[in-house]
Amino acid sequence: MQQFNPIDAAMLFMERAATPFHVSFVSIYDPSTCPGRPPTFDDIVEAIDKCLPKVDTFRRKIVRVPFDIDYPYWIEDEDFDLQFHMRHLALPKPGDWAQFRNQVGRLIARPLDLSRSPWEMNIIEGLDNLEGMPAGCFATVLKVHHCAIDGQTGVALINALHSDNPKKKLRRVRDDWQPEPVPSDRELLRRATRKGLRRPLVMARLVLSNARALASSAFREIRSSDDDRSLSAPETIFSGEISPHRTFNSVLCPLDDLKQVRRAVEGATINDVCLTVVAEGMRRYLKAKRALPKESLVTVVPISTRTPEQAAGGGNQLTITRLSLHTDIADPIKRLAAIVADTREMKAMQEGVVMNVLLDVVHNLPGSLVGAAAKAAPLLATRATSFTNTLVTNVPGPAQPIYMLGAKALQMFGSMPLLDGASVLHCVGSYNGEFMFTFVACPVALQDPDLYRDCIADAVAHVAASAAA
Repeated sequence: MQQFNPIDAAMLFMERAATPFHVSFVSIYDPSTCPGRPPTFDDIVEAIDKCLPKVDTFRRKIVRVPFDIDYPYWIEDEDFDLQFHMRHLALPKPGDWAQFRNQVGRLIARPLDLSRSPWEMNIIEGLDNLEGMPAGCFATVLKVHHCAIDGQTGVALINALHSDNPKKKLRRVRDDWQPEPVPSDRELLRRATRKGLRRPLVMARLVLSNARALASSAFREIRSSDDDRSLSAPETIFSGEISPHRTFNSVLCPLDDLKQVRRAVEGATINDVCLTVVAEGMRRYLKAKRALPKESLVTVVPISTRTPEQAAGGGNQLTITRLSLHTDIADPIKRLAAIVADTREMKAMQEGVVMNVLLDVVHNLPGSLVGAAAKAAPLLATRATSFTNTLVTNVPGPAQPIYMLGAKALQMFGSMPLLDGASVLHCVGSYNGEFMFTFVACPVALQDPDLYRDCIADAVAHVAASAAA
């Protein structure tokens, strides 16, 4: 039995009917590369079964402490049934992109069953009319609750299911897994009481020994409260409460195009270029709707602090950075330079002692306080100025093609949870020389998703042309 850390607990406590808090991994495969017959649904189930020992997340379930007075626990699910987590469906003809994206949007919107291991995989067949892809393709939509994984863990999970050679077969590995009985409420309350007595002493020691650093940080926040880094974002048509529905789409471009843009500003990274493109796309859409605010839009960027050795263990090890997208700057290269300057400064601030101290303090907060704060955050977003206008997360994928049961992965996308106050998010990443700009949004706020996709595509072309010029 393993207890949640505060970040994982907050991910769980933020779950609501309209805001399911899972991440999704969408992959499209070409079965014509298989050395034998194309894989069937049963073949994929068998492959998942062989991978169970490689990723701890698959067979764990959540046990919550009564009244959420402490962090929940992971236990090895004694009632685990792989068949429950596997789903099979097919698109009706013609099996085109519009049907596929609508189906993915519905799957992303549907909450997971948190009484079982918090994941599911949907196999979608009948993808016969996708532009640029052969007939007979199929897709997988893997959904895992965010309390169980972050982006880096998701990459490890994907790697466990794939190989770099279509002829390589998945082999069953040694499995020492042991199920655990569900602890009683009495036992959970006893543990919570015992830990609650220790936490105030640890908190006091942390605050007293780092008083100077914490005071310095507070003074810096007060001084900067009147500049562009204040903790509010301009109101837009994306602000406010979101619905339980989702829309999904993606734009592809060559990774080399973004590398060329990166060279236009010294010290720029691919992530900086991504932020510039997203800013351009949002700027174009809001201008088309006559709703672009004069102030710059703001984004939140999650950053994984996980090492490669920690990837299989599950859970979240991350921090977040809040950045201006500089949508008040019309020239994309000048905007890129401003973003580069901001990311440098933010990185320097986060490497200081204050971030480490604050994380230690959070880890010693009672679970009930973390739960109350997480549950209150969406309510505050609908009643006050938004904290952010969007979220941009970058998860790099394999540089070479990968295969599942011999079928080549043609495209790979990701999705993150939406939050009230920021009803469109962007999950970007690379795979096999291509770069994907994927967006997931609430269709009530983003009422013209086709126009938004065109704006992102035009943004990619415009930023690349400006860098070349």
